[in-house]
Amino acid sequence: MWDRSRGRRAAAFTLLELLVVVTIAAIMVGLLLPAVQRVRDAAARSKCKNHLKQLGTALHSFHDAYGSFPSGTDFGVQNKFAIGWAGRVLQFVEEENRYRAIEKLTASALKKVMPWRYKDPPHYGDNQLYTDPVKVFICPASELGAFSPDVVAVDSQMNAPNQGALHYRANAGSSASLRETMRPDYDYTTSGIIYPDSHVRMTDIVDGSSNTLLLGECSSAGWAPGSKNWGGIQPWTWGYFSLPSQDGHLMIDHKMLAYPIGYSGDFLPNSTPYRSAHAGRGANMLLADGSVRYMTATTDLKLLQSLATRAGGEVGMPDF
Repeated sequence: MWDRSRGRRAAAFTLLELLVVVTIAAIMVGLLLPAVQRVRDAAARSKCKNHLKQLGTALHSFHDAYGSFPSGTDFGVQNKFAIGWAGRVLQFVEEENRYRAIEKLTASALKKVMPWRYKDPPHYGDNQLYTDPVKVFICPASELGAFSPDVVAVDSQMNAPNQGALHYRANAGSSASLRETMRPDYDYTTSGIIYPDSHVRMTDIVDGSSNTLLLGECSSAGWAPGSKNWGGIQPWTWGYFSLPSQDGHLMIDHKMLAYPIGYSGDFLPNSTPYRSAHAGRGANMLLADGSVRYMTATTDLKLLQSLATRAGGEVGMPDF
């Protein structure tokens, strides 16, 4: 390029110099991207942990108000899906307006109203009260987003994939202890905190609230084909399905602990494993004292099952 003010040709980048600059820039981007991703992952895991802390506070507030943690199912509801513990704590997670609005849909809506039409009305599955996600129920790292696209649609009226997700499941106990045997897919345990017809108080947690699980993260899919029919990740509107006493209960928002964190094989609905999309595929777990621990996918199953019981005689939470 000719510089008229100086009467000589101005210096310019050569092609080689341009290529060197572009190469250096590409290397820098390549080095920065993994670091940025790690920061994003850490932020999502931290936010997920905070959601569990909020839910812990809400469950403790429910306990203070009603004298026990919410029950896993209500024996008064037969042959109907019903909203479970997640709906009971809405009033304690800045969702009181939603809670009151659901109550106004019909008498005892939290116990009687179906998330979608099942043989008989009323049908509220497409109501905004159910389809709008509840922020505190969602892990931001989940590949599923804020809804339930992992649900198996077994009914033409089902609107579950478009209802707000629930990425945290209550601890019903260990599958290895105090088990009620009904039929394989409806077996349940009574050794945890939230299980069928439970009304567990803090004083009932004799192993210590810092040694007992209250909620666990279940925010990522990847199940074995055919194993998740009524298991997997369901909307927060699906708490349980209560059958006549001889057949047991389908636990949807509460599970018994039967598999390691991150398990992806076959399982029955009442024992959907805890898992997440966080780096390392571990899961955030809420303890009954309100604290949250991140447990890795390599955490021993026997340890997890001991933490799932409220009165198993275990002492001390290990450092990990």
